[in-house]
Amino acid sequence: MKLKAVFQALLLSGMLSATAHAAGDAQMLRVALHADIASINPGVNRDANADMVLAHVVEGLVAYGEDLKIKPVLAESWQVSDDGKVYEFKLRPKVHFHNGALLTADNVVWNFKRYLDPKTNFQCVNRYNGKIGPALQDVQAVDAHTVRFTFAAPAPNFPMTMATIQCTPWILHPDSVKADGSFAAPIGTGPYAFGSMMQGRQLDLKRFADYDALPGARDGYAGNKTATIPVLRFMTVPDASTRSNGLLSGDLDVVDGIEPATMETLRKQGIPVQVQQTPGWLVMQVQTTAPALQDVRMRQAIAQALSLPDLAEASGEGLYTANPSVLVPQSPYYDERSKTWPTYDPAAARTLLAQAGYKGQPITLLVANRQERVQAATIVQAMLAASGINVELKVRDWASQLDLYGRGQYELAIFGYSARLDPLLMYESLIGDKKVEPTRQWDDPKASALLKQVAVEPDLAKRRDLFNQLHELMARDIPIIGLFNLPVVTALRPVVQGYQGWPAGTHRFWGVTKTQP
Repeated sequence: MKLKAVFQALLLSGMLSATAHAAGDAQMLRVALHADIASINPGVNRDANADMVLAHVVEGLVAYGEDLKIKPVLAESWQVSDDGKVYEFKLRPKVHFHNGALLTADNVVWNFKRYLDPKTNFQCVNRYNGKIGPALQDVQAVDAHTVRFTFAAPAPNFPMTMATIQCTPWILHPDSVKADGSFAAPIGTGPYAFGSMMQGRQLDLKRFADYDALPGARDGYAGNKTATIPVLRFMTVPDASTRSNGLLSGDLDVVDGIEPATMETLRKQGIPVQVQQTPGWLVMQVQTTAPALQDVRMRQAIAQALSLPDLAEASGEGLYTANPSVLVPQSPYYDERSKTWPTYDPAAARTLLAQAGYKGQPITLLVANRQERVQAATIVQAMLAASGINVELKVRDWASQLDLYGRGQYELAIFGYSARLDPLLMYESLIGDKKVEPTRQWDDPKASALLKQVAVEPDLAKRRDLFNQLHELMARDIPIIGLFNLPVVTALRPVVQGYQGWPAGTHRFWGVTKTQP
């Protein structure tokens, strides 16, 4: 380890010890994050950590329940017109924002107009502006607690789109935005209010005493979200060993991203470890506009040079499931066509390389400096080398990789997508015009046409066919290479009770208690 890294580890260790009991042990839950969250502006410059943290602060009209059905949250109920173009949502009465203001229909209208404004840079704006699926033409307050949404065409997937964990149109109070239009801080309706943030160190959320909880039990991102612990502290701890040591010393309470080799070590020392399978997906992104990868034969060669089952086993020691498809085996849309993919065949890969005129020039593979990601990248590098593909690893911190991803500036990249609970949501993240949205992996008119069809298709059997047409097209074009599905592996100190994973793979710290050791 370099001297600078050693110094940073020591500094971080001191920071953990200094904060361990600052607020009384049972009064604060300390959660380790591998990096700072991308932004406190919901849906803007987001990443999985930001989505998870802010879901404790802000809420949408609807959300996914534990059973992956769409359920009301800020909405009490909704109805749809016979033609499928008009939705009316009835809001729950007496819901308070963190600044004390009551939720009204005007607040919902303000939020959707803000999200549709290109200046907001809402990452999912194309799901509402007509570029993917029907355009949202109008949002109006019918009365103080009723909101009407009018679409240009039938919008059968509107509730599901709003429930998207990766960029829900969260309902903020207008005071979240400054007079000049710039974002200040999130003022939501969730069980925790935004407290403070120290870049590179920690972010604090404080329990909202006036939270209006739904009755019943915890239920995905819907249901009862009653919070018990006064302060949630999300601590930036990039080093995996520092996270594990912090858990054992009592300086940290919750750590995820536990590596397979570490799981048994922690369990032997009395640390509970939970494994939650999810549709989360580790992929190798392929920049199809990069000169070295524009020829589809190059991309097909790379696919044929990778043994996905061997990669999954070597990376996860049985925890990971090899899967090149957006569709997971548990999905109702998965069938035999979902298994379509170029077979592992190094000889065929070499033939394709020769046909593409490849002469051994280096191709860079971008990867964040997280141990499990670097390990996967190193195995990929070795497999590709065996077929004559010269790959150079380009290891960067997560923030730098996220920036390069946002600008489309890479050749190959190891990248993780958090769980999308419907295949449409994943395909919407992948397909699009790279010139407009550099994060898009697949810029293809046939894929875009299929996406538009499935975005308005309510029938399960027809959706299955369209999703599998997309997968078969992906298996030919190779705009991205799915490696394996990712479980969420979470370790918690024994004093933490009531934590429960769910298929979305995101943490939920409402309903969680912590006792004094």
